[in-house]
Amino acid sequence: MRNGHILLADDEEPFRRLCGSWLEKAGHRVTLAADGAEAVRLFEAGGADLVLLDLVMPPAATPEAGLALVPRFRPAPVVVLTGHAEHGLALQAVEHGVWDFLGKPVDPDMLRLVIARALEKAALEAELRQLRSRVAEDDLGLIGTSEPMAALRALIRRVAPTGLPVLVLGPSGTGKELVARALHGLSPRRDRAFVPVHCGAIPAELLESELFGHLKGSFTGADRDRPGLVEAADGGTLFLDEVGEMPAPMQVKLLRFLQDGSFSPVGSRAPRRADVRLVCATHRDLEAMVAAGGFREDLFYRLKGLMLRTPPLAERGGDVAVLARAFLRRVAGERSLHLSPPALAWLAEREWKGNVRELQALIHTAALLCEGEVVGVDDLVFADTGEAARAPAVPAGTSLPEQVEALERRLILGALAETGHNHSQTARVLGISRVGLLKKMDRLGIGRG
Repeated sequence: MRNGHILLADDEEPFRRLCGSWLEKAGHRVTLAADGAEAVRLFEAGGADLVLLDLVMPPAATPEAGLALVPRFRPAPVVVLTGHAEHGLALQAVEHGVWDFLGKPVDPDMLRLVIARALEKAALEAELRQLRSRVAEDDLGLIGTSEPMAALRALIRRVAPTGLPVLVLGPSGTGKELVARALHGLSPRRDRAFVPVHCGAIPAELLESELFGHLKGSFTGADRDRPGLVEAADGGTLFLDEVGEMPAPMQVKLLRFLQDGSFSPVGSRAPRRADVRLVCATHRDLEAMVAAGGFREDLFYRLKGLMLRTPPLAERGGDVAVLARAFLRRVAGERSLHLSPPALAWLAEREWKGNVRELQALIHTAALLCEGEVVGVDDLVFADTGEAARAPAVPAGTSLPEQVEALERRLILGALAETGHNHSQTARVLGISRVGLLKKMDRLGIGRG
């Protein structure tokens, strides 16, 4: 029998104590909760592989209230233990996504069998989620399954073999260098060097020397001949990141190189040649810079032979959850870490001004701060602000329907993030029909992308 972490929620203290002891003797790690609210709080803080849930517990003490908790424990399977073992209630529980339904008094052999099957199911589903996350990161090194990413992949595959210069545009943190590397990896030049140069990180007076090299004695400190990065990229791909930061004198020299493939090292009059595929990137609006005189028009038209745009994270729908899981897997090492459903909902609701780079940094920090196996909202908030998460205050005068709507929105966003925005799976997780889910999403202003 596979051992696991089991969360047992039951308001009857003798049963909770005896059943917990029996589970521990069977080799499981057990967390006990006396009511539904405590069970949700413990699950969000530490997760569980399986939840054993009594349906009728205070404060509501109704089966309906117990069933309403089931989606809060996703993706762990839920086994209901109840003294109200009516046939109709069992059917209703299954419709809400409950794995199994056992009446009290519980038969130990049956409970052992149900737990074994539920833990096996949980392990298989966890493996499936991991495989899906890996599939989302394809041979291009790009992560995401949204329509904008599918369109970008298609363009990369079409453009890569041509050898034409490419200008990659997009906000900071959207993966422009990854696109450049993908273009190189799918090109006939893939076996030669890929040389990245960050134009904004090199002082203007040194950029020419870095790109084209220099001869000994050509300036103070030049104690030997040194080839430049253009020569290092000969036969391969030269990636000029943030080309919009390039000073005007270097723009002239770069244009000359693009026109005939020749260049002169600093201190030399003898031209040299190099065969490189040029890929440039910038977050700046080069057309506006051309109009303002900050960038050469002839160089701009030379660079924009083909243009690709990397989409901001706000346009990528369910990719936030896919990216977050991939980044968590990279930093986890030997640890078995995963994000709780509320954490996924928090990530989905957040505005990512720094795009993918900001998300990656936050996940990395939260993973290092996380003390258990579940990265929760507390870990994310602390990684982001250095402060413990606080429960959101309900504004004065907020009506009950408004509070219910806010909770409904959080639950739907969490389920969407968990399923990668698969509407049918999300509807099953929430225990509602697909049509009902789409109506709720439209009413709450949640995009279908």
